[in-house]
Amino acid sequence: MSDTKAVIIKTVKKINFQTIFPFLGLIIIVALFTILTKGKLFSNNSLRVVMNDGIYILLGTIGFTFLFAMGMMDFSIGYNMGVSCAVACIVANSSAGIYAAIPAAILTGTIIGVVNGVIVTKTKIMSMIATMGMMFILQGGVLVILNGSVLQAPLALMDLYTNSLKIGFILLFVIGGYILFELTIFGRVAKAIGASPEAVRQTGINADKYKIIAYTLMGAIAGILGFVSLARTGSATNTTGSTLMFNVMNAALLGGVPMTGGPTTKFRGAVLGTLTVSFMVTGMTLLRISAQNQQLIKGIIFLTAIGICFDRKNMKVIK
Repeated sequence: MSDTKAVIIKTVKKINFQTIFPFLGLIIIVALFTILTKGKLFSNNSLRVVMNDGIYILLGTIGFTFLFAMGMMDFSIGYNMGVSCAVACIVANSSAGIYAAIPAAILTGTIIGVVNGVIVTKTKIMSMIATMGMMFILQGGVLVILNGSVLQAPLALMDLYTNSLKIGFILLFVIGGYILFELTIFGRVAKAIGASPEAVRQTGINADKYKIIAYTLMGAIAGILGFVSLARTGSATNTTGSTLMFNVMNAALLGGVPMTGGPTTKFRGAVLGTLTVSFMVTGMTLLRISAQNQQLIKGIIFLTAIGICFDRKNMKVIK
């Protein structure tokens, strides 16, 4: 009996809870809300909501995974999305037409991403501080562009928001993101920077170049989401993208993506975390939990995820 107990204890100690946490969390969330909503979580309408909300979280979390792998952050992604949406709306209402709104949104987001990357790498300001400053600048920029009001896009633009568009974006970013992160030198260097930027420097690799590329990718994704939001809602507002940052960080952490970066960062975390957050938000909405209480619950889960997923063996401040 004692031998059996010893074997069980030894087996439990070998379990890496940081690895199984994302899978376990997804299973618990889905099972819990399936029971509480009496199966409504998997109705056609609910799954449609999961996909509509999940596309923002998924694309944002995929971009964030590359930054997290380097041990870096971008607090400005939500308002980058908002500015990109506003610019796209203005272009869509111009003589350029609705299709010009797509490159306008992507270009706007990309430029902001490049600026973030240059500021972080050239000034050596911590990414957390630099992008937080950019967040406030962009928040003010949205107010200026929209003049504090709501700008409506041409109704024809909303015809572009189809299931084919959403599924296409999801497949493109999941497949492309996996290949880029797991099978290319860019993904390997990103994880190496997170593990030891000094070791990367000593190998002769230009770490700053890869950091700028990561921020550029994140910016381009924010631009794409700005267009997706415009096509979905038909308008640009002061609050567009305001909840993106929190949802993306929650998804990354619930997916087991370590804030400290390094080789333990796995692309699957972006997908698992997105599913967890999307089903959780949809479930809370079905239960008619108020927006304020949803934020409270998300905050508690956020702190819990940090406590479980933070890599204490690789303690360091976000770069």
